[in-house]
Amino acid sequence: MSEMSALRKNKIQLSDYDYRRDIENRLLMAQFSTLDLEVLEEILYSSLTIPIKKLAKSLDITEEAALASLEKLSKTGLLNLDKETVVVDKEMRKYYEAQIVKFDEDFTPGMEFLQGLLKKVPIHVLPTWYSISRTSNNIFDSILEKYLLSPQVFYRYLSEIHFADPNLTAIVQEVFKAPDFTVSSEELISKYKLTREQFEEYMLLLEFSFLCCIGYKKVGALWQEIVSPFHEWREYLAFLRDKQPVPIADPSKIERTQEDDFAFIHELTNLLKRAKKEPFVNEDKRMEPFIEKLRLVRLADVIDGRLYALESANDWLDMKDDNKALYLYRHPLNRLLSEHFPAHLSTERNLREAEKSILSVLNSGWVYYDDFFKGVLAPLSEQSAVILKKVGKTWKYALPEYNDEESAFIKATVMEWLPEIGIISTGVCEGKDAFAVTPFGQSVFGR
Repeated sequence: MSEMSALRKNKIQLSDYDYRRDIENRLLMAQFSTLDLEVLEEILYSSLTIPIKKLAKSLDITEEAALASLEKLSKTGLLNLDKETVVVDKEMRKYYEAQIVKFDEDFTPGMEFLQGLLKKVPIHVLPTWYSISRTSNNIFDSILEKYLLSPQVFYRYLSEIHFADPNLTAIVQEVFKAPDFTVSSEELISKYKLTREQFEEYMLLLEFSFLCCIGYKKVGALWQEIVSPFHEWREYLAFLRDKQPVPIADPSKIERTQEDDFAFIHELTNLLKRAKKEPFVNEDKRMEPFIEKLRLVRLADVIDGRLYALESANDWLDMKDDNKALYLYRHPLNRLLSEHFPAHLSTERNLREAEKSILSVLNSGWVYYDDFFKGVLAPLSEQSAVILKKVGKTWKYALPEYNDEESAFIKATVMEWLPEIGIISTGVCEGKDAFAVTPFGQSVFGR
């Protein structure tokens, strides 16, 4: 079970380094009491030789209690007991100095922790494990860029990764779907019928795969081992959860701004039928956006002040409403009618990115637009792209900051563009803009 295979030749072989020592030490840490941890801390921050009597006095415990913890710690090679003295191994002390931070209340298993984890592996092995260039100037940065740089990059990695052991996939899914994105180790061990050693090996693979990692929380006199995603990804998942808009409780209070889901399509149809029957001069300003749209997609044109249906209108008029909508949606000349957006913002790419923001409320029913906007993550510019960044000593997925133009562009996409093609229904509830994804929209964006 010491091998993980993924689609992108991402191959982790635990036997490439001394992983057995890691597992032995992890097994021991999983059994730490608060006293064991206090003894370990005292050892790590004292000299390499410590009289047991002095150690016990510093901790205000009996020598017998100190000796019981010391005997447990001696099994890891961290120390030897020489009569009445503790002799600490210098290299193992370095190892535990890196591990003991897991027991801090403020410990966050993030990129700094991951970087320390990777340092355990011979540097020449990492390019093989992660399929990166051996000439990379900074292997850690190359790994971050390839697998963790943005949520899109990480989601793609998640979709491609494949474990030979289905238990690994099941554990990841369970942790990612947990209410607070944490599951106790004991719960997972019991559910998947694992030995403690098997479980720790699983966790090493998941940590090296950037999926889950182990932490500890204090429960009474013991430390409970827990499994969670890496801190930065857990924070991002928590943002998505917390910013998910609550559906409007009483949809009967909503005043719809459209007669039906395809109201815009019906207006276009009526205008084309009228123009086909007899070209006419439009005298109703309310119809101007519809006429502009017909001209934009080459279904009609204005000649000598009169609206004429073009030959292409015949086929369009024979279509059902949903096919008419798809025709408009896919037409290469169709665009937002709003003229006030600058060219660098009003691009095809940005329109599609803004459209995708409705995926978060695809099946939510009616929601307030302002609540929805709080969770929008459309990458319209460098400032609004969600990217893993280092701030001081910590890392985080930097969330977008939209300027006024970008905010208006997103709203126009959701509340003007998508309603034109029947994907969104709009309305007003208690004086606030609201919308819902239509059944047609669910079929288009749910694919």
